[in-house]
Amino acid sequence: MTPPATEWAVCFGPFRLYPQQRVLLEHGRSVRLGSRAFDILVTLIAHAGATVAKADLMARVWPDTVVEEANLRVHVAALRKALHDGAGQRYIDSVAGRGYTFVAPVSDEAPVAPAATLPACPPPPGALFGRAADVATVVRQITAHRLVTLIGVGGVGKTALALTVVRQLASRLPCCAVDLAAASESGGVSGVLAAAFGLPAGGDPLPTLQARLRAQPLLLLLDNCEHVVDAVAALAEKLLQEAPGLTILATSREALRAAGERVVALTPLDCPPPEARGAALLAAPAVALFLYRAGLDGTPPSDADMEAVARICRRVDGIPLALELAAARLDLFHVHELAVLMDDPLHLLKGGRRTAPPRHRSWRACLAWSWATLTPVEETVLRRLAVLRGEFGLAAASRVATDTMIDSADVDDAVAALHAKSLLAARHTEDGLRCRLVAGAREYALALAGCAVDAVAVRCAVARPGLPLPARAPLPRGGKRLITRTA
Repeated sequence: MTPPATEWAVCFGPFRLYPQQRVLLEHGRSVRLGSRAFDILVTLIAHAGATVAKADLMARVWPDTVVEEANLRVHVAALRKALHDGAGQRYIDSVAGRGYTFVAPVSDEAPVAPAATLPACPPPPGALFGRAADVATVVRQITAHRLVTLIGVGGVGKTALALTVVRQLASRLPCCAVDLAAASESGGVSGVLAAAFGLPAGGDPLPTLQARLRAQPLLLLLDNCEHVVDAVAALAEKLLQEAPGLTILATSREALRAAGERVVALTPLDCPPPEARGAALLAAPAVALFLYRAGLDGTPPSDADMEAVARICRRVDGIPLALELAAARLDLFHVHELAVLMDDPLHLLKGGRRTAPPRHRSWRACLAWSWATLTPVEETVLRRLAVLRGEFGLAAASRVATDTMIDSADVDDAVAALHAKSLLAARHTEDGLRCRLVAGAREYALALAGCAVDAVAVRCAVARPGLPLPARAPLPRGGKRLITRTA
């Protein structure tokens, strides 16, 4: 039972008494108590430690009625039974010939703030394809842990999956969602969260926010955390410490790296291999999503057209947002034309849903959102890695990206950071770690100013490892790693 929000409570043992609301809670559960017994309890607690005469009790409980003392004994006995009086704790003592005394220690508890309407959880944006196992994994992690972060490349469907999970769990506990896309690092996260809960602006909202979240169990979805990941990590730790009934599900392009965090990586949809034909093509989740968004799921295209669809899916690595943007272009291009034009995805993949956030209305905008999270060194390393097609090893990455200002250790750190921020995919093989930039990241980096300058020299260095890279323009004095951002 939710305790009254605006009344002081009197606490004793495991009980909380709200006299005005006429509510008695034991460990948060309502205690069934008759009205006479309740009035006796309130009167005794009002004079805790002192003996209340039987006549005074009867006058208080039965103000307009003449009753016998036996009636008082019956209701005191019912009160003692409800309080489990004597089972390890004494609450009411009888004083022979005089009356009764409330002997347990009592304390006051300040009223909690009035409950605000929880931030609404929007419905998932359409059907999910190939995500049943991912949904089950996230539900299982949330059941066992209080902080779960769903990570993945931009456009992979983190928000849609998180909202699906929240909807599944809504029958078990209250749920709410807060979009942090508009938050900033400088205190903006707690401000956005407080505003979503309807808390007043001004001052430090954290204490009031903690008090609000302590009021009841809650599953809180913090969506789009990647650009404020440091602030979200610090805030999540504080809230979880102060609100024992709180569970947080976060979505981000990189992990929060907060205490107690469990990370679930959401990978793109499975694409059919080049040799797949017929039913094997239709069975691939990436193909199913493309056909659904194109309105062709009821009448599958010809075998030749299906092979073109499969090429489109592989070209964008099965990333749902890119597939949706590509499917929307079938109003202008035939599927075979679309497959050819996918060599220029930044120009082609645009015109997303009007109701989508700006970063999801084009593939370029989605990549720009990820690019904005990079440090100058990470940005420079990514620019230099962009001249490599397909997979590459750490040795090739070091040859391409190392110079007098960025050493091999910096390159290794940058590669690790790019992987953590979902811009670089990596897999372990017998020949060592193999890396590649995710779909669109290479084209986006090459399209930025200044990247083409090093392209020829870098290709030569990769082909001939012994060839040193030509010197680049010097950085400002004392400016190691101070690389100008030109995006």
